[in-house]
Amino acid sequence: MRAPRSSLVLALTLASAFGLGACGRLKPADTSGAAGAAGSGAAGSSAAGSTQTAGAGGSANVLVTVSGTAAPLPLDMALVGMAEDFTMLKVSIVDPSAVILNPDATPLGSMTLDTSAANCDATSGCKWSISGVNISNPNLLGFVGSVEDLRTGDARVWVKTGTGMGSMAVVAAVRANPMPVTDRRAFVVSRMLEAKLGAFAGPALGTTFAPGALEARGFLIGFVLDKASSAAVPAGVAGAKVTTPATTTAVPFDVIYPNDTFTAAGTATASSGIFIVVPKMAMTVVATWSVIGPDGTRTWTPQVAGTNPNNAYVALMPADG
Repeated sequence: MRAPRSSLVLALTLASAFGLGACGRLKPADTSGAAGAAGSGAAGSSAAGSTQTAGAGGSANVLVTVSGTAAPLPLDMALVGMAEDFTMLKVSIVDPSAVILNPDATPLGSMTLDTSAANCDATSGCKWSISGVNISNPNLLGFVGSVEDLRTGDARVWVKTGTGMGSMAVVAAVRANPMPVTDRRAFVVSRMLEAKLGAFAGPALGTTFAPGALEARGFLIGFVLDKASSAAVPAGVAGAKVTTPATTTAVPFDVIYPNDTFTAAGTATASSGIFIVVPKMAMTVVATWSVIGPDGTRTWTPQVAGTNPNNAYVALMPADG
């Protein structure tokens, strides 16, 4: 017997998105957690996964290895209901401030994703490792992992998708004590899922989104989650809301809280913890997002997140502790 769709959304999305190290961790002096041919940034890295090289004027460039896995956003299978062609993809580590100004800015490092069976796991996705990622810039806002379809035009299967992989504080800690950044999760949204989300978001906002219209504007899919320490697979948090500093005034985006079956919108998160941010037009949206919990028993560290036209962004927001 087929499980109800709400159960699929919860089980598939949360188990894969967070239960396998979505927030990642740092490891000193090892390069485990990635396989296949490594990608690279501006320079190579040492066997320990980090190095420092002389920059202009004798200053040191801090180069590190960033590794993890890439996979379709599990919500894709829950709503689309079919596996899609997960090949011909590129993984990049990008500077958030650079891509805000120019979505096509040169990444800090990139590689073609090895999607062979030997490099991929049906649950966690395909492993990747990018060396020589330059984190010397003290104003680097954090790490964002980007997954991009190398096909063009209507042949594309996937929307270019960013996933937050580390805050400014994480980058500062690695810069002070260089070490590999491991176990990062990069997700990607399919064009079929984008069409499904557009078909849901249109009526919720009193408009119509043809396939591709959400992608053209850019959009964000967020997940409000319980504490990472609460369970092997932290649950989504029902009854939560997200705010930005400008929420009390006119803002250039709408926030939608879908119910667990994606058949209606509410005023707060359902048990999946999902919210969707849709700009009112094709434009860059960047904001600091805070979570208002349902009962005051948990707190969430605010996150900077946003999206550009022709991009999607995935924001995982676990409670503190």
